[in-house]
Amino acid sequence: MQTLKLIWNGLAVAAVLFMVWSVVQAFQNMSTPPSAPTTTVETQIIEAVRRVNKQIFIEHYAGVEVRHLDAPGGWAAFLRNLGVRQEFLVLIRGRVPAGIDLSQLRSEDIWVSSDGRRAQITLPPPQVFTDQVSLDLANSRVIENTDFCPGFICPRTNLESFFQAVDAEAKAALVQAAIEAGILSQAARDAEAYYTQLLNSLGIAEVRVIVRGYGGG
Repeated sequence: MQTLKLIWNGLAVAAVLFMVWSVVQAFQNMSTPPSAPTTTVETQIIEAVRRVNKQIFIEHYAGVEVRHLDAPGGWAAFLRNLGVRQEFLVLIRGRVPAGIDLSQLRSEDIWVSSDGRRAQITLPPPQVFTDQVSLDLANSRVIENTDFCPGFICPRTNLESFFQAVDAEAKAALVQAAIEAGILSQAARDAEAYYTQLLNSLGIAEVRVIVRGYGGG
């Protein structure tokens, strides 16, 4: 699934960069360049690249432990001191995607030499696409299930309801785990290598790719 997503993502970028290549070729073949050729090419490149929007370079798959406690409330709150509670500890697995949001590119982030043979692109810093974080509930499991609360006090909580209750908490924990594992640095390295190779293949002899906040070149 991850491979298929990256393949489609790559095809989309390749199509856009083919348009970029056409722009560069047209620029190289112009007999009388306009008064500001570099700006013209950069503007067309920036608009073409922006059409890709978000590009995922890496997905981090991991598991995090999430604990959920349900204890009596209201008139029965005093029972908490007696150990009356219902508690789940679940290992929740999921996928966290990270990459570059190309819509953040600015015209000054792309430079092309007057002969169209050299280019430099400064990419926005990589980010985790939190809106695309997904839980893999099929491979998640209960580690502990402690139930010291009568059903007439604590309603029985099935696993599906539990997952719904901790969805936001689990996704936040997965994102934090991915960041600690270095997903952003890896996304920056992948983006630098990807664009260097791709722009080289389009006939630009010297390419320098900088990922803002992560060096490069």
